[in-house]
Parts: sequence; structure tokens; C-alpha cells
Amino acid sequence: MNLGEFKLAVGNWSYVLKQDSTTGELIVVSLTPKTLIQKAKEYVKAEISVVTHKISLPVIDQRKEVCSTCDSVKQVSEDRWFCKSCGCGEWERSRLQVKWEMPAATSPLRKWTG
Repeated sequence: MNLGEFKLAVGNWSYVLKQDSTTGELIVVSLTPKTLIQKAKEYVKAEISVVTHKISLPVIDQRKEVCSTCDSVKQVSEDRWFCKSCGCGEWERSRLQVKWEMPAATSPLRKWTG
């Protein structure tokens, strides 16, 4: 099966990958940092999802558990955790405790998805 060319976003980077037709290996065609506009779109989508959808407590707990073992998490205090990989900085709406409750939010390392 040939996957053709496809896009993948991980952390603050966007990749375009394609599968080599002879070896089957994935090849990076391009690698670019996410633009401010792309980040803003993801943020707005996540914020809107809080109003339009509900997230269950087990999902929130699962996200917290995943983050609790991640090297990219900076724990400032018991209720102030931040992701060093997302590029958001340390402000109130970027706390992981807020993001865990956003149905459309995703881990920048794809450890959990919205």
C-alpha cells in the first residue's frame, strides 16, 4: 500500500511526508514551523469546543495521567502545569488543567488528542 504524500503536525512543526514506492520508507518532503495563524486557529477551535461539547471526567483523568509522566511538562505548583512543547507560554488559558477540559485540544506530542 502506497500512502502517497500526507501532512503531519507534531509540536510546533508541520511535516509533509511521502512513502518511497520501492522501499516503503517514509521520507520527509518538507518541515516547517507552525505559523502564528495556524496556532491561533487551533487555539480558537479548542476554546469553542468547550462551549459546544462536553468532555468526560475519565478523559480528563486520562490526559492528566499521560502528562504526569511526560518530560515536557513543567509543574509550577499543584494546580499549575504547563507544556514546554506547545509553545503557548505560561498564561492562565495555557495551563494543562485548562487544556485537559477542552474537547478539541491536543497534546503537541500527540500523546492525547481531541
